[in-house]
Amino acid sequence: MRGLVDTTLREGAQAPVPYLGPEQRRALVAGLGRIGVEEIELGHAVAEPGYGDAALADLVAAARELAPRARRAVWCRARREDIVTAARLGLDVVSFALPCSDLHLVRRLGRSRAWALAEVGVLAGVARDAGIPVVSLGLEDATRGDPAFVAEVVAAAAAAGVDRVRLADTVGVAAPDEMAAWVGRVRAVFPSDIGVHCHDDFGLATANAVAAVRAGADWADVSLLGLGERAGIARTEAVAAYLVTRGERQYDVAAARSLALDLAGWVGRPVPSHAPILGDGLFTVESGLHLAGLAADPSTYEPYPPELTGAERHWRLGTGAGRAAVTALLPETTADPVGATTRLRHAAAQRGRSLTLAECREVLNVTHGRAAGSWTDSTQRANYERMPL
Repeated sequence: MRGLVDTTLREGAQAPVPYLGPEQRRALVAGLGRIGVEEIELGHAVAEPGYGDAALADLVAAARELAPRARRAVWCRARREDIVTAARLGLDVVSFALPCSDLHLVRRLGRSRAWALAEVGVLAGVARDAGIPVVSLGLEDATRGDPAFVAEVVAAAAAAGVDRVRLADTVGVAAPDEMAAWVGRVRAVFPSDIGVHCHDDFGLATANAVAAVRAGADWADVSLLGLGERAGIARTEAVAAYLVTRGERQYDVAAARSLALDLAGWVGRPVPSHAPILGDGLFTVESGLHLAGLAADPSTYEPYPPELTGAERHWRLGTGAGRAAVTALLPETTADPVGATTRLRHAAAQRGRSLTLAECREVLNVTHGRAAGSWTDSTQRANYERMPL
């Protein structure tokens, strides 16, 4: 895998949210640089007056210093004038897309398959003549296209010297096994880089992006918060965190979480407490069975330590508390674990919520001390000392 293409500033800009200002866009690019994403798609390059081309040019120039290790990219329409406009920005990568399904080719554009195949060579030639270092061809709606025709388009791209083809699951209908199969089909006829662009209409975008990478895709498009059209696309923070926890890539996941939360505030998208990677309730636990396991070793019920994302643990006891959890989290209750558990359950029921460990001690009228020898091993002590009160 070569890396992630963060397209928050392109795909994310297509979401119906407030526009980001110049300083917010710069902060976003700088934050993506801290995360360590390998490519940043900075926006749309469109050859139309008043489209904001000056602002895009400024951002492209600034990105060289704000995120010096990331390739700078833009997307444009499959039009000669757009490609030439993009080339003038001095980018590392320029992407344009052609439809690969009859639904888009015939019904939307009124074009034929033969036209699409011819355009691949023509547009790639325009990009090469314009001096674009890396030419990326998007295969729009590929997952609803005829596999034989998609293979023809990909073969034409290879013959035209395209550097990357990008498989788009435009309306999010593919499943992970299907995305993996698509990558395999493309790899059979395309010798250069393969990217994927997975939409989240059925909540499968992150899984599809990971499945594609596992199947041999070189690049995966992502966006902070998954921001984009409709349900958006694969989430930068989730894909990055997954790859890090599996030991496959190195990204600053805490920086990803922080930047995503900043973006949520900028665009007015509240983050649910249970949102993967981002939610502030992910490490809040009150299930008795889970608490007993967590107290022994947090990795029993945590896919990654909260320190990875900059989150914190909040362990609580409620009406479902068991003796094992109570004695694990409050060893001072070992003299009467049944009585302590009963009192804590009753107190939680009265308050209508679970109790923090500090509240538990108030209910039980015990201190935060520990009798000598009350720990079974040094690991249990270390785990306890990391607990929030």
